[in-house]
Amino acid sequence: MSSEYIVGLTYADRLNMATEARHAAIKTLFGPQIASLTSLMGPMSDGPEWPAGAAWLAARHGANACIISDGLSDPWVERDKPETGLGLEVFIETPDAGIAADAPLTALADTWLFPMLAEVSHTLAGYPRLSEKLLNGEILSLEFNIDHIKDGRGRVGALLSTPGNGYSDLAMPGGTLKLIAATLLTVAELKFLRGKGEAGRLELREKLHAAGIGHWSLLHRPSLV
Repeated sequence: MSSEYIVGLTYADRLNMATEARHAAIKTLFGPQIASLTSLMGPMSDGPEWPAGAAWLAARHGANACIISDGLSDPWVERDKPETGLGLEVFIETPDAGIAADAPLTALADTWLFPMLAEVSHTLAGYPRLSEKLLNGEILSLEFNIDHIKDGRGRVGALLSTPGNGYSDLAMPGGTLKLIAATLLTVAELKFLRGKGEAGRLELREKLHAAGIGHWSLLHRPSLV
């Protein structure tokens, strides 16, 4: 971005402009109603550093429930750092949220989506090199523990990739940000990926798209490997 953009603006101005533009773009992509889940997480002082602070939004995309990180692309306070923070936001989309269709969006804070997306978001905030890989078009996989969904299976896996299907990069006042989808993996798929590197992740993403699953996270689906 050009330096003219930030001349004369306070950090609060820059942050407000970024937030407003991001929320408008998210409403265009996901739906007109969004809700903040940030305050429901409690103190975040012990977590990894986000550009301005950890935050998330809940939304509905048609019949699907979504949670989207809301701050990985905030501007850094330092003016010599990117105005789009880590350059991306990550989201999860599912028809398997387990709440009623007319439940308030804030009810998504009590579902398995929130701890999964929070774990992925914090990982990206804590390891900026992973965000750089995603911005360069790489596909990543993560493993972590989430009691809500592991059901005795042990560690949970997620595939991180650009979603396609109309989810284009978002033009913000300070530059462009990329949306990254986090897709829940089955136990067999997680085992399949171990040791296979980028080729294995690409193969799995192709299988997900060929099966019509795409970037959706489904709790009860057969493994594709």
